[in-house]
Amino acid sequence: MKPFWNHLYPKPVAYQRYEVIFMRLLFGLLLWYNLPVLDKFDAQPKPNGFAQLFGIDFTWAGDPQVMGILKMVLLPVLAAYVMGFVSFLTLPYMFVLSLAVGTLKNSQGAISHVYQVITFILMAQCAWALYYHVRKWIGKPHHFYHGQTTLGMEVYVSQAAVAAIYLTTGITKLIRSEGTWLWQIRKIGVDLEKTWSQDYYNELATNAPGWAIWLRDLVTEKPMMAVLLFAPGLLAELFAFLGIYGRKLALLMGVLLVILHVGAIYVMRLEFQQNIAVLVIFFVNVPFWTHVLLKRNAKVSQMRARKVK
Repeated sequence: MKPFWNHLYPKPVAYQRYEVIFMRLLFGLLLWYNLPVLDKFDAQPKPNGFAQLFGIDFTWAGDPQVMGILKMVLLPVLAAYVMGFVSFLTLPYMFVLSLAVGTLKNSQGAISHVYQVITFILMAQCAWALYYHVRKWIGKPHHFYHGQTTLGMEVYVSQAAVAAIYLTTGITKLIRSEGTWLWQIRKIGVDLEKTWSQDYYNELATNAPGWAIWLRDLVTEKPMMAVLLFAPGLLAELFAFLGIYGRKLALLMGVLLVILHVGAIYVMRLEFQQNIAVLVIFFVNVPFWTHVLLKRNAKVSQMRARKVK
């Protein structure tokens, strides 16, 4: 009889090549459009991340000429990445670019989480690619077991990186609030009023759908409703790791977390477009489920046709 902890290890998913290529393509486009040329940052007044921990100077990422050249080089690098060529070269290049731009921007005094999820996924993919190729070069290739594949491991480490971010976020909320986060969330109505007022005076308009306005008013007028509405979000963060346990759980957790972020964008006026994108790419996996639905519909049509005959 196998030890119980063996059942806790995620079973490998046999991802098809078309799925992974589609994931790489969308993720590559996400990286491209989230790497702006920072033409106004030539210093790191408040070092953050790697700049703070290791004293690395990332100001070169604020030079328009340097970044212009590096982004041009990024085009063939992304093409090679999508097709799975020389990942031990493409991924480190992509990771360093994303890390440099995100760190430089966050070292100006205001912290943004735009680059966090993208850079963390790249770090995980980069670590896996280097580990796999180094083991191969030294004559001790990685031993795949229980149906593991290189494609499956690439998706797995990406999902694990995303899950780790959400799990850390959920645990941090509980630690910093000493376990009273849900009770404290009753007062969020006051913060929402401040945020919405700031947005209104910035834009002189309220660009929000009716349901978002209704939710804001609901949690403001009835604080306990905030607990009921935000509790599922905290649970989704804490149990995001379930997404690495197969396609169905990945789809479920992906959809739940996307709903969480859509609500945060419209109700809390926070920016989570990058998080939504990676959830759709690596968890929801639209190509696979579209294929499943089309295949199922084809079978249903065939059965109906046979009954008619």
